[in-house]
Amino acid sequence: MKKILLRSVIIFLITVFLFYYVLKDNFNESIKLLLSSNFFYVFLAILTCFIAFLIDTYILKKLVNRHKKDYKYKNALELSIMTRFFNGITPFSLGGQPLQVYELSKNDVKVTDGILVITELFIIHEITLFILASTSIAFRFVFHITPNDFLWILTIVGFLINLIALLITVFISLKIGTAKKVGKIVISFLNKIHIIKDKNTVIDNFNNKCIQYSNSFKELLNNRKLVFKCILLNIVNLSLFFSIGFFTILAIDSSVNINYFYSLFLSILTYISATFVPIPGGSVGAEYAYANYFSLIIPENVVVTSLILWRFISYYLPMIIGGIIFNIVDNKRNINVNNK
Repeated sequence: MKKILLRSVIIFLITVFLFYYVLKDNFNESIKLLLSSNFFYVFLAILTCFIAFLIDTYILKKLVNRHKKDYKYKNALELSIMTRFFNGITPFSLGGQPLQVYELSKNDVKVTDGILVITELFIIHEITLFILASTSIAFRFVFHITPNDFLWILTIVGFLINLIALLITVFISLKIGTAKKVGKIVISFLNKIHIIKDKNTVIDNFNNKCIQYSNSFKELLNNRKLVFKCILLNIVNLSLFFSIGFFTILAIDSSVNINYFYSLFLSILTYISATFVPIPGGSVGAEYAYANYFSLIIPENVVVTSLILWRFISYYLPMIIGGIIFNIVDNKRNINVNNK
């Protein structure tokens, strides 16, 4: 709990610094724009985020139901909310997966089945993200979007990292024996140059990961209709999530002439630009990419102010709610343990 509190404080301080840096040149004007936001579009932004969240929860439930048929949507919803908090306070959103496996085990889902489900979710997410990112990059060339060189490098690096992650996952799944051999060679080399200390433990962990990915991939291949359905649902889910920027811009200035699909693709490019930033929530990278991509099509004062609203609705609000739910669940569990 102390580590969670510390991370939350660090994120808060980073946020304060970022918002100060963003607003310092036009503070009074930005505050006026925020206070005069169109609440109808603010509501649509929050509603869009909520619907995307419900779809994401449904995908989780469908995958868990293959192992535990009576797993309820309520339990999946609770878990999804808490996952937002743990993803939000850890670099690369790595904290959510261990929590999901742990919470699924508390709902009588075997740990091995829980790991299988979480790995399947990762594979489905990577496939979906690759489809959306590829489309957005093609869109950038077709419509001659010209971000600055540094931002475009961030975007391409983010895209390549996600692509490599997907290709490695598929390679491990299809060629598990070769993957184990390659992994052993790489780990042994890293051990010799003193980057990895306990070589045998790392090799064992890597081999277990290979088995998890292989089993998950085989399960997905055996349930192609379900996988296709989940990918389609996840495309809708992420498309809705990436629509939040469109509504927050209109909330700040409804007279802005902004095309929905244009903003959708820019939001996707913003997301992949920040995926490899090693700060919780991709902070700094996300704000930088958003400000520079959307400044290409709308006035800077609107971009700066909408950035704050966009970041709050898409990142901080789900994380805050997730933290509250986690504390409620954790306290109930402690009370039940003490009463026994």
